[in-house]
Amino acid sequence: MMQAIAVMDPNGKILGADEHFFRHFYHLRVNRELLKKLIHDAQHGRIVSYDILKEDERKNIYVQATALCNKTGMLQAIVVTYRDAPFIDMRLTSSMASMASEFTFILSSEGEITYVSPSAQYVLKCAEEVCNHELFSFVHHDDIPLLMEKLHTIYATKEKETTVECRWRTHKGHFIWIDMHAQPLLNEKNEIEHVIVVAKDITKWKCCEEELIKLKHFDSLTNIPNRFYFETYVQHMIQKMRPFALCYIDFDKIKWINDRFSYQAGDFFLQEAVRRIQQHLQQEDFFARIGGDEFVIVLHDVNKETMVARMDHLLQSFVEPFRYKEHVIQSGLSIGVTFSPQDGADLDTLLKQADQALCYAKERGKGYHFYHPQQNRKTMIEQELPLALLNNQFYLCYQPKVSLDNKSIMGVEALMRWTHPTLGVISPLEFIPIAEKNGFIFEITTWVLKEACQQVKQWKTHFPTLKLAVNLSPFLLNRKEFVMHVKNILQETQFPPNYLILEITESGLMENIETGKHILTELKQIGIQVAIDDFGTGFSSLAYIRNLPVSLLKIDRSFIRDITDNSKDATIVDTIIHLAKSLDLQVLAEGVERDDQVSLLQKMDCDFAQGFYFSQSLEAEKLLQWLEQHNQSKEALH
Repeated sequence: MMQAIAVMDPNGKILGADEHFFRHFYHLRVNRELLKKLIHDAQHGRIVSYDILKEDERKNIYVQATALCNKTGMLQAIVVTYRDAPFIDMRLTSSMASMASEFTFILSSEGEITYVSPSAQYVLKCAEEVCNHELFSFVHHDDIPLLMEKLHTIYATKEKETTVECRWRTHKGHFIWIDMHAQPLLNEKNEIEHVIVVAKDITKWKCCEEELIKLKHFDSLTNIPNRFYFETYVQHMIQKMRPFALCYIDFDKIKWINDRFSYQAGDFFLQEAVRRIQQHLQQEDFFARIGGDEFVIVLHDVNKETMVARMDHLLQSFVEPFRYKEHVIQSGLSIGVTFSPQDGADLDTLLKQADQALCYAKERGKGYHFYHPQQNRKTMIEQELPLALLNNQFYLCYQPKVSLDNKSIMGVEALMRWTHPTLGVISPLEFIPIAEKNGFIFEITTWVLKEACQQVKQWKTHFPTLKLAVNLSPFLLNRKEFVMHVKNILQETQFPPNYLILEITESGLMENIETGKHILTELKQIGIQVAIDDFGTGFSSLAYIRNLPVSLLKIDRSFIRDITDNSKDATIVDTIIHLAKSLDLQVLAEGVERDDQVSLLQKMDCDFAQGFYFSQSLEAEKLLQWLEQHNQSKEALH
């Protein structure tokens, strides 16, 4: 449907019109009789509708006229609407107007409202005296600058159209949202004389939009900001380089409350807990729920001294119990605190640090704790350990094992190393117990085994008798599927089983003796050798070990250290060696560092030795050089 609007003076002269009028209707011959009737009816306040003939196409064109009067009621102009389809029956106009959500008004060149369509009185809840007032007198003061900018652009550049949303004040004083689509009406000289505005009440849509924004940014249970809002807020703070403290909050007994009473009780507790915290927050503080029972507070421009007082107040607010129906619930809270930018400059780092501080506070039964890198090292290792393998932070070093009989190389032991980007070098003594505790030791061991088999397989081209030793955690003796994984790795790397030694500590084996014996037997059946590591520090005896599928004993370095100065240590080592020989077991001495230790062990008929006397643990490339140099030196002696 084609529609156009023109504004005429009482004599029929066109004062202004939209683009569609000049393009489609301007060339029509004016019917003087029709024009007189339009003016006459409009002067008497009637909205009239007629049809005229578009001569070139023999097609009906329909027109509708409305009067524009000044403050005294004198006719100033006529708004004529042209359409190529009939208008609605005038008898329905008033009822249709009251149902419409759209309306039209026309602005003069001075910005006064000169015409308002009938539907505006319903939509805007306004009276007819809106006419001859400035548009801005009805607009919310916060929206006036944008509206002025948009209208100024139309008047200054004759821009075809523009759209703006603003709040309109009704005669009752409250505001509704309207969407205004404005376009200029140009006269024959291409000058703007009027601006026609088609507006629509979008209050309901705005309310829905605000509700959607609330759902996007706020938690539905507690009505505080959610994780999305929190992340956006903190990212903005970081970009602006504004210092702040991030407090990670954990409420005690949430799971217990849900299980003991109900989830409704748990929800009630969270709502009440949030209210208690809000009572101790300042206006500029930011409080958010970022998970089920995870809450954070962002505090601005604070130091540790200020934080101590504020944290004490928060903890004190939870001394009084919560009351749900007939139940009394006693629950406290724990808080981990980190500072930006001192402790971290990105959101992920700050959250991890605050969480680490929180864990530290809970472990020690303290209400709150400030993040400190060294104190939270263990927690950080626990969190970073699973990612280290994915991020290629692990690597292997190898320490050679030497035959004391002829100084030939018996094999190498693969030793795992971890260099963390922020914590630096992390000793296996730190991360292996953690890996054993959280079950990640399985993935670590299979990774070490595969990497080491691939590496030593390459070396065996030049050193065919080289054996590989890999440490076996006692926790794996309870994993029956471990044997199958070892088989698969050997098959994948084409590493010969009889050149693989799996070393397990004496104490670890004794703790898992039943399942351990079964798994070690399966490994022996494949052809793999089993060695007892750190022998002498546990509670076993050689008589007990003789019933296990073991082929090698490694005497702990604590006995080797003073072997030449302490007769008791020398006697113990000598006894172990001779008893092992009687059981057809080979013996390796750990921690050998001096020449006199080597000489005494040779006299005791010890088979192999390992320690700094021969070489420290080396990365693959350097160890290959050491192997080559050792062989060259050995050949030179002969």
